[in-house]
Amino acid sequence: TMEELERLFPMEIGQNVPTESRANLVKSSVVRTPRSVYAATPGRNKYRPSQQSPIENFIMAGDYASQKYLGSMEGAVLSGKLAAEVICDKTMGRTNKNGLKEVHSSVQAAELNERVPVGIAGRSPISFGGGQQGSFDNP
Repeated sequence: TMEELERLFPMEIGQNVPTESRANLVKSSVVRTPRSVYAATPGRNKYRPSQQSPIENFIMAGDYASQKYLGSMEGAVLSGKLAAEVICDKTMGRTNKNGLKEVHSSVQAAELNERVPVGIAGRSPISFGGGQQGSFDNP
């Protein structure tokens, strides 16, 4: 509903926003897709990494990274914006306001073991979601 949108985005469509800068909703519809996003249970955000990483010049962006939306296109876009802020801050020699998030202890592995992906048949690029041109000889 419009009331819910105004509550969620008070700086964009709220009643206190000047008319010339207010977002104008022209057309809308609600699409319900069951199980289209993960279960947003309390406390899950602690497992999501920040855009800034402990690896030099490695910045993360995507719906899986820490941001205020669920795993969605909106979350991915916001995460990209936050990643761009990290890059700009690094370039300008500033400290990023969001900072580096500690990796939760349950996520850290003692050792990494290679595992065969579940449900993958074959070794061609198409098996892993990649495109394939021409023939592929499986070694």
